[in-house]
Amino acid sequence: MKDVIIVGTGKAGFLHYFSYKKFKNMGRIFFVDITQEIKNENILTKEVYATIYDAIIKNDLKIDNIIIDICTPKSVFLDIIEQCKKLKLSNIIVEKPFIVDEEFFKENDSLNIVMVHNYAYSKITKGIKEIIEKENLKPQVVYTNFSKNRLSESFKGRGMYKSVTRNIELDIPHQVYITQCILGNKNTELLALDEKSIRQGDVVLEKHGYGKIITKKDDILIIHESDLTTNTTVREVMVVCDNNVIVLGEYFIYDKDLNKLKSGSIKIFKNSEIVKEISFDIDDNMYECLLEIYNYFNSNIVEEKYKNQIKEFSKEMSIYMNKC
Repeated sequence: MKDVIIVGTGKAGFLHYFSYKKFKNMGRIFFVDITQEIKNENILTKEVYATIYDAIIKNDLKIDNIIIDICTPKSVFLDIIEQCKKLKLSNIIVEKPFIVDEEFFKENDSLNIVMVHNYAYSKITKGIKEIIEKENLKPQVVYTNFSKNRLSESFKGRGMYKSVTRNIELDIPHQVYITQCILGNKNTELLALDEKSIRQGDVVLEKHGYGKIITKKDDILIIHESDLTTNTTVREVMVVCDNNVIVLGEYFIYDKDLNKLKSGSIKIFKNSEIVKEISFDIDDNMYECLLEIYNYFNSNIVEEKYKNQIKEFSKEMSIYMNKC
Protein backbone atom coordinates (compact mmCIF):
# COMPACT_ATOMS: atom_id res chain seq x y z
CA MET A 1 0.00 0.00 0.00
CA LYS A 2 1.23 3.48 -0.85
CA ASP A 3 2.74 5.83 1.74
CA VAL A 4 1.13 9.24 2.27
CA ILE A 5 2.92 12.52 2.88
CA ILE A 6 0.50 15.08 4.33
CA VAL A 7 1.65 18.62 3.62
CA GLY A 8 0.20 20.88 6.30
CA THR A 9 -0.39 20.24 10.00
CA GLY A 10 -3.51 22.35 10.61
CA LYS A 11 -7.15 21.33 10.79
CA ALA A 12 -7.34 19.89 7.27
CA GLY A 13 -4.20 17.83 7.88
CA PHE A 14 -5.73 16.51 11.09
CA LEU A 15 -9.04 15.60 9.41
CA HIS A 16 -7.20 13.61 6.75
CA TYR A 17 -4.87 11.98 9.29
CA PHE A 18 -7.89 11.04 11.46
CA SER A 19 -9.47 9.23 8.50
CA TYR A 20 -6.29 7.49 7.34
CA LYS A 21 -5.77 6.03 10.82
CA LYS A 22 -9.08 4.19 10.47
CA PHE A 23 -8.10 2.40 7.23
CA LYS A 24 -7.62 -1.36 7.56
CA ASN A 25 -4.83 -1.38 4.99
CA MET A 26 -2.63 1.71 5.02
CA GLY A 27 0.94 2.60 4.22
CA ARG A 28 3.01 4.90 6.38
CA ILE A 29 1.96 8.49 7.09
CA PHE A 30 4.40 11.40 7.21
CA PHE A 31 3.92 15.12 7.83
CA VAL A 32 5.55 18.08 6.14
CA ASP A 33 5.26 21.68 7.29
CA ILE A 34 7.59 24.51 6.39
CA THR A 35 7.70 25.53 10.09
CA GLN A 36 8.31 21.92 11.24
CA GLU A 37 5.58 22.48 13.83
CA ILE A 38 2.33 20.64 14.54
CA LYS A 39 -0.41 23.25 14.31
CA ASN A 40 -3.26 20.96 15.39
CA GLU A 41 -2.88 19.40 18.82
CA ASN A 42 -4.77 16.26 17.76
CA ILE A 43 -2.05 15.19 15.33
CA LEU A 44 -0.15 12.62 17.38
CA THR A 45 3.34 12.76 15.97
CA LYS A 46 6.49 14.65 16.85
CA GLU A 47 8.25 14.09 13.52
CA VAL A 48 7.57 16.87 11.02
CA TYR A 49 9.75 17.45 7.96
CA ALA A 50 10.50 20.85 6.47
CA THR A 51 10.15 19.65 2.87
CA ILE A 52 8.72 16.76 0.89
CA TYR A 53 12.26 15.94 -0.23
CA ASP A 54 13.40 15.61 3.42
CA ALA A 55 10.56 13.20 4.19
CA ILE A 56 11.49 11.05 1.18
CA ILE A 57 15.25 10.97 1.78
CA LYS A 58 15.16 10.45 5.54
CA ASN A 59 12.70 7.57 5.27
CA ASP A 60 14.08 6.02 2.07
CA LEU A 61 10.69 6.29 0.36
CA LYS A 62 10.10 5.11 -3.20
CA ILE A 63 8.86 7.81 -5.58
CA ASP A 64 6.33 5.54 -7.28
CA ASN A 65 4.87 4.49 -3.91
CA ILE A 66 4.01 7.95 -2.58
CA ILE A 67 0.78 9.96 -2.43
CA ILE A 68 1.14 13.66 -1.66
CA ASP A 69 -1.83 15.03 0.28
CA ILE A 70 -1.88 18.85 0.19
CA CYS A 71 -3.67 20.33 3.22
CA THR A 72 -2.30 23.87 3.10
CA PRO A 73 -3.88 27.25 2.36
CA LYS A 74 -5.00 27.60 -1.26
CA SER A 75 -2.32 30.22 -1.96
CA VAL A 76 0.46 27.61 -1.99
CA PHE A 77 -1.29 24.70 -3.76
CA LEU A 78 0.47 25.34 -7.07
CA ASP A 79 3.86 25.91 -5.40
CA ILE A 80 3.64 22.48 -3.78
CA ILE A 81 2.51 20.87 -7.02
CA GLU A 82 5.59 22.34 -8.73
CA GLN A 83 7.74 20.73 -6.01
CA CYS A 84 6.02 17.42 -6.71
CA LYS A 85 6.76 17.72 -10.43
CA LYS A 86 10.45 18.33 -9.77
CA LEU A 87 10.55 15.21 -7.58
CA LYS A 88 8.67 13.14 -10.22
CA LEU A 89 5.72 12.66 -7.88
CA SER A 90 2.45 12.32 -9.77
CA ASN A 91 -0.20 11.06 -7.31
CA ILE A 92 -1.58 14.15 -5.58
CA ILE A 93 -4.58 14.87 -3.35
CA VAL A 94 -5.53 18.55 -2.97
CA GLU A 95 -7.92 20.08 -0.46
CA LYS A 96 -10.58 22.49 -1.75
CA PRO A 97 -10.72 24.93 -3.39
CA PHE A 98 -8.38 23.72 -6.13
CA ILE A 99 -9.13 26.10 -9.00
CA VAL A 100 -7.16 25.84 -12.24
CA ASP A 101 -7.55 27.20 -15.74
CA GLU A 102 -8.24 25.19 -18.88
CA GLU A 103 -4.57 24.91 -19.75
CA PHE A 104 -3.50 23.34 -16.46
CA PHE A 105 -4.19 19.71 -17.38
CA LYS A 106 -2.84 20.18 -20.90
CA GLU A 107 0.44 21.34 -19.38
CA ASN A 108 0.36 18.77 -16.57
CA ASP A 109 -1.09 15.71 -18.27
CA SER A 110 1.19 13.34 -16.35
CA LEU A 111 -0.16 14.46 -12.97
CA ASN A 112 -2.83 12.31 -11.35
CA ILE A 113 -4.66 14.85 -9.17
CA VAL A 114 -7.83 14.49 -7.08
CA MET A 115 -9.56 17.30 -5.19
CA VAL A 116 -11.27 16.35 -1.93
CA HIS A 117 -15.08 16.50 -2.32
CA ASN A 118 -15.92 14.98 1.07
CA TYR A 119 -19.50 16.32 1.31
CA ALA A 120 -20.25 14.60 -1.99
CA TYR A 121 -19.85 11.34 -0.04
CA SER A 122 -22.24 12.42 2.70
CA LYS A 123 -25.41 10.39 3.28
CA ILE A 124 -27.27 13.72 3.30
CA THR A 125 -26.03 14.79 -0.15
CA LYS A 126 -26.63 11.35 -1.64
CA GLY A 127 -30.04 11.14 0.05
CA ILE A 128 -31.23 14.48 -1.32
CA LYS A 129 -30.18 13.53 -4.84
CA GLU A 130 -31.87 10.11 -4.54
CA ILE A 131 -35.14 11.63 -3.28
CA ILE A 132 -35.25 14.18 -6.11
CA GLU A 133 -34.63 11.50 -8.74
CA LYS A 134 -36.92 8.85 -7.20
CA GLU A 135 -39.83 11.26 -6.70
CA ASN A 136 -39.19 12.93 -10.07
CA LEU A 137 -39.06 16.34 -8.40
CA LYS A 138 -38.14 19.47 -10.32
CA PRO A 139 -35.86 21.80 -8.30
CA GLN A 140 -36.68 25.50 -8.66
CA VAL A 141 -34.47 27.01 -5.95
CA VAL A 142 -31.47 25.68 -4.05
CA TYR A 143 -30.36 27.49 -0.88
CA THR A 144 -27.20 26.45 0.98
CA ASN A 145 -25.90 27.90 4.23
CA PHE A 146 -22.58 26.96 5.85
CA SER A 147 -22.05 29.42 8.70
CA LYS A 148 -20.18 29.47 12.01
CA ASN A 149 -18.14 31.70 14.31
CA ARG A 150 -14.60 31.67 12.95
CA LEU A 151 -13.44 35.04 14.30
CA SER A 152 -10.83 33.74 16.74
CA GLU A 153 -9.25 31.34 14.24
CA SER A 154 -9.34 33.87 11.41
CA PHE A 155 -7.58 36.64 13.32
CA LYS A 156 -4.93 34.10 14.35
CA GLY A 157 -4.29 33.58 10.64
CA ARG A 158 -5.65 30.05 10.25
CA GLY A 159 -5.75 28.98 6.62
CA MET A 160 -3.96 32.09 5.42
CA TYR A 161 -0.54 32.35 3.86
CA LYS A 162 0.64 35.13 1.53
CA SER A 163 -2.86 36.64 1.42
CA VAL A 164 -6.16 36.91 3.28
CA THR A 165 -8.54 34.10 2.43
CA ARG A 166 -11.81 35.32 0.96
CA ASN A 167 -15.01 33.98 2.45
CA ILE A 168 -15.92 32.31 -0.83
CA GLU A 169 -12.70 30.25 -0.64
CA LEU A 170 -13.67 28.59 2.66
CA ASP A 171 -17.01 26.80 3.02
CA ILE A 172 -18.73 28.02 -0.13
CA PRO A 173 -16.60 25.67 -2.29
CA HIS A 174 -18.29 22.79 -0.41
CA GLN A 175 -21.64 24.37 -1.19
CA VAL A 176 -20.77 24.74 -4.86
CA TYR A 177 -19.77 21.12 -5.45
CA ILE A 178 -22.67 19.82 -3.32
CA THR A 179 -25.03 21.64 -5.67
CA GLN A 180 -23.18 20.23 -8.67
CA CYS A 181 -23.60 16.73 -7.21
CA ILE A 182 -27.34 17.19 -6.68
CA LEU A 183 -28.19 18.97 -9.93
CA GLY A 184 -25.50 17.73 -12.28
CA ASN A 185 -23.51 20.01 -14.58
CA LYS A 186 -25.55 22.93 -15.88
CA ASN A 187 -24.86 26.33 -17.38
CA THR A 188 -24.04 28.85 -14.66
CA GLU A 189 -24.94 32.54 -14.72
CA LEU A 190 -23.82 34.81 -11.87
CA LEU A 191 -26.54 37.23 -10.76
CA ALA A 192 -24.95 38.77 -7.66
CA LEU A 193 -22.00 38.36 -5.32
CA ASP A 194 -21.70 40.00 -1.89
CA GLU A 195 -18.60 39.85 0.33
CA LYS A 196 -18.08 41.67 3.63
CA SER A 197 -14.84 42.34 5.49
CA ILE A 198 -14.30 42.05 9.25
CA ARG A 199 -12.18 44.20 11.57
CA GLN A 200 -10.50 43.61 14.91
CA GLY A 201 -8.64 46.66 16.13
CA ASP A 202 -6.40 47.76 13.28
CA VAL A 203 -6.55 44.40 11.52
CA VAL A 204 -8.97 44.10 8.60
CA LEU A 205 -9.65 40.82 6.83
CA GLU A 206 -10.88 41.88 3.43
CA LYS A 207 -13.88 39.99 1.99
CA HIS A 208 -13.54 37.37 4.71
CA GLY A 209 -16.43 37.72 7.16
CA TYR A 210 -19.43 37.11 4.95
CA GLY A 211 -20.16 35.80 1.49
CA LYS A 212 -23.28 35.34 -0.60
CA ILE A 213 -23.54 34.13 -4.18
CA ILE A 214 -26.76 34.29 -6.18
CA THR A 215 -26.61 32.45 -9.46
CA LYS A 216 -28.70 30.48 -11.91
CA LYS A 217 -28.05 27.01 -13.26
CA ASP A 218 -30.22 26.90 -16.37
CA ASP A 219 -33.63 27.81 -14.89
CA ILE A 220 -32.80 26.93 -11.25
CA LEU A 221 -32.02 29.77 -8.84
CA ILE A 222 -29.06 29.04 -6.53
CA ILE A 223 -28.20 30.96 -3.35
CA HIS A 224 -25.03 30.18 -1.39
CA GLU A 225 -24.55 31.96 1.94
CA SER A 226 -21.75 31.80 4.52
CA ASP A 227 -21.39 33.97 7.64
CA LEU A 228 -18.20 33.47 9.65
CA THR A 229 -19.21 35.93 12.39
CA THR A 230 -22.37 34.23 13.68
CA ASN A 231 -22.65 32.23 16.91
CA THR A 232 -25.13 29.84 15.28
CA THR A 233 -23.46 27.01 13.39
CA VAL A 234 -25.43 26.01 10.29
CA ARG A 235 -24.66 23.43 7.60
CA GLU A 236 -27.68 22.87 5.42
CA VAL A 237 -28.96 22.48 1.89
CA MET A 238 -32.57 23.30 1.01
CA VAL A 239 -34.01 22.33 -2.36
CA VAL A 240 -37.32 23.97 -3.21
CA CYS A 241 -39.14 21.89 -5.83
CA ASP A 242 -42.35 22.07 -7.82
CA ASN A 243 -45.72 21.21 -6.23
CA ASN A 244 -44.73 22.91 -2.94
CA VAL A 245 -42.21 20.25 -1.99
CA ILE A 246 -39.04 21.16 -0.09
CA VAL A 247 -36.16 18.79 0.66
CA LEU A 248 -34.00 20.01 3.56
CA GLY A 249 -30.69 18.37 4.40
CA GLU A 250 -28.91 19.24 7.65
CA TYR A 251 -25.32 18.02 7.95
CA PHE A 252 -23.54 16.80 11.07
CA ILE A 253 -21.84 19.41 13.24
CA TYR A 254 -18.67 18.65 15.22
CA ASP A 255 -16.40 20.56 17.57
CA LYS A 256 -12.70 21.09 16.87
CA ASP A 257 -11.84 17.68 18.34
CA LEU A 258 -14.46 15.94 16.16
CA ASN A 259 -16.89 15.34 19.00
CA LYS A 260 -20.40 15.21 17.53
CA LEU A 261 -22.54 18.20 18.50
CA LYS A 262 -25.46 17.57 16.16
CA SER A 263 -26.56 14.60 14.03
CA GLY A 264 -27.68 14.90 10.43
CA SER A 265 -31.11 14.56 8.86
CA ILE A 266 -33.20 14.95 5.72
CA LYS A 267 -36.69 16.38 5.98
CA ILE A 268 -39.29 16.48 3.22
CA PHE A 269 -41.93 19.21 3.42
CA LYS A 270 -45.20 19.29 1.47
CA ASN A 271 -47.29 22.46 1.78
CA SER A 272 -45.24 23.44 4.87
CA GLU A 273 -45.87 20.11 6.67
CA ILE A 274 -43.11 17.55 7.32
CA VAL A 275 -44.19 14.40 5.49
CA LYS A 276 -40.99 12.42 6.00
CA GLU A 277 -37.88 12.68 8.14
CA ILE A 278 -34.73 10.57 7.89
CA SER A 279 -32.20 10.76 10.73
CA PHE A 280 -28.58 9.63 10.62
CA ASP A 281 -26.36 8.62 13.54
CA ILE A 282 -23.17 8.26 11.50
CA ASP A 283 -21.99 10.06 8.38
CA ASP A 284 -18.23 9.72 8.02
CA ASN A 285 -17.97 11.46 4.66
CA MET A 286 -14.27 12.38 4.92
CA TYR A 287 -13.39 8.75 5.62
CA GLU A 288 -15.49 7.52 2.68
CA CYS A 289 -14.01 10.15 0.37
CA LEU A 290 -10.36 9.51 1.26
CA LEU A 291 -10.85 5.74 1.26
CA GLU A 292 -12.09 5.84 -2.33
CA ILE A 293 -9.23 8.13 -3.35
CA TYR A 294 -6.62 6.01 -1.56
CA ASN A 295 -7.89 2.80 -3.16
CA TYR A 296 -7.93 4.58 -6.53
CA PHE A 297 -4.27 5.55 -6.26
CA ASN A 298 -3.33 2.05 -5.17
CA SER A 299 -5.09 0.56 -8.20
CA ASN A 300 -2.58 2.32 -10.51
CA ILE A 301 -5.40 2.95 -12.98
CA VAL A 302 -5.93 6.54 -14.11
CA GLU A 303 -9.56 7.64 -14.33
CA GLU A 304 -10.63 10.86 -16.02
CA LYS A 305 -13.57 11.42 -13.66
CA TYR A 306 -11.39 13.03 -11.00
CA LYS A 307 -9.88 15.50 -13.45
CA ASN A 308 -13.34 16.23 -14.81
CA GLN A 309 -14.57 17.00 -11.29
CA ILE A 310 -11.80 19.54 -10.89
CA LYS A 311 -12.53 21.05 -14.31
CA GLU A 312 -16.25 21.49 -13.60
CA PHE A 313 -15.60 22.86 -10.12
CA SER A 314 -12.91 25.23 -11.41
CA LYS A 315 -15.12 26.46 -14.22
CA GLU A 316 -17.84 27.56 -11.81
CA MET A 317 -15.60 28.83 -9.02
CA SER A 318 -13.59 30.92 -11.49
CA ILE A 319 -16.73 32.90 -12.27
CA TYR A 320 -17.01 33.87 -8.61
CA MET A 321 -13.30 34.32 -7.87
CA ASN A 322 -12.79 36.66 -10.79
CA LYS A 323 -15.73 38.87 -9.80
CA CYS A 324 -14.32 41.88 -7.93
